[in-house]
Amino acid sequence: MRVGITGSNGFIGSELVKHFLSAGNEVVLCQRRKPETLQANTSFVHFDLNDASTFPDVSKLDVLIHTAFMPYEKGNDSSRKNVEQTLALSEACIKNNVQFIFFSTLSAHESALSEYGKHKYELEKKLDTSKVLILKLGLVIGAEGLYSRIKSIVAKSRIIPLIGGGNQPEQIVLVSDVVKTIALCIEKKTTGIYCLASHRTYTLKEIFSRAAKQSGRTPLFIPVPYFVADIAIGLVELLHLPFPVSKENLLGLKRMIPFETKDDLKKLGVELGENF
Repeated sequence: MRVGITGSNGFIGSELVKHFLSAGNEVVLCQRRKPETLQANTSFVHFDLNDASTFPDVSKLDVLIHTAFMPYEKGNDSSRKNVEQTLALSEACIKNNVQFIFFSTLSAHESALSEYGKHKYELEKKLDTSKVLILKLGLVIGAEGLYSRIKSIVAKSRIIPLIGGGNQPEQIVLVSDVVKTIALCIEKKTTGIYCLASHRTYTLKEIFSRAAKQSGRTPLFIPVPYFVADIAIGLVELLHLPFPVSKENLLGLKRMIPFETKDDLKKLGVELGENF
């Protein structure tokens, strides 16, 4: 099987590459930068969501897994481009009878405020789910990604500010379970839209507390109202100072909602681990 992966050098993309190579498949790495060395059974395609001329020839693929997206920056029109280019990729795959798999997020819903949540939700509505697969992921737990950054923060800080008191609902999924589910869906040629996240809903404070415990730390958690965080982050961004939280992150936190996932997991035929 020949599998194309956009964003193949990212957190989830790189895990997918490892899996499909270990299973004896050929993998097409669709990313901006060429790897210093190419592993056996891999090939490279320069891929930039901002430039449709860099898109892979999907007719030569069996599956295209689309993990890439353009991060939002004020004035870069990323939401429109993410939507238009993703739709173009999916249409090309449908035309060539190629499986197309798209990652959305539990942050995507009709009341989303962040550009990330809004453009993902728009794609959920515009993609033809009778012919493609959309997986709405919870907080993905693995060696990289957001949770690893949280662990890094609590390992270095004695005081942790929690925006909104850390009461935002979070549902998790292990990156190994994401990979396992993708492989199963390819085998079954699954289409539709499904939530891929834990039954249990954690609070953001519980996530930070668990990360602190794993790091052997006992930081002091300080609740910070949204309006205070908004002012502080606005000032930091105005001064172009490095900071781990952006206005986009803040908007995402303000609109986190829990999802019922049991029926979707049953339909997918997967059981998720929650040991993190």
